[in-house]
Amino acid sequence: MSDTTLIDLTPVAAEKVIELSEGAPERAYLHVFPAGQGCCRTMYGLAFMAEAGNDFEVFEAHGVKMAVANETREAVKGVAIDYVETPQGEGFTVMKANPSGAGGGCGCH
Repeated sequence: MSDTTLIDLTPVAAEKVIELSEGAPERAYLHVFPAGQGCCRTMYGLAFMAEAGNDFEVFEAHGVKMAVANETREAVKGVAIDYVETPQGEGFTVMKANPSGAGGGCGCH
């Protein structure tokens, strides 16, 4: 397991991941991956996985084992994951604080 933390996982998000994965070996790792392109920014996905092979970098944050595919390492480097509760609902937020090359807004080229 790498001691390099590529991803900022908040303590609140970690608590929720642990709650969702507790007692489920098929949820041993939280896989973080680029999931497509949104309005001028990469969108990210989260999924549980049972094992992380040699093609994954594995690290731990706040007691959560996370896995990132070696081929997507640079794309997810600097991603922040939080868990928020609002009157509209609750869920994980996954975003990159300072995406390189992002123009911002839907009018970017």
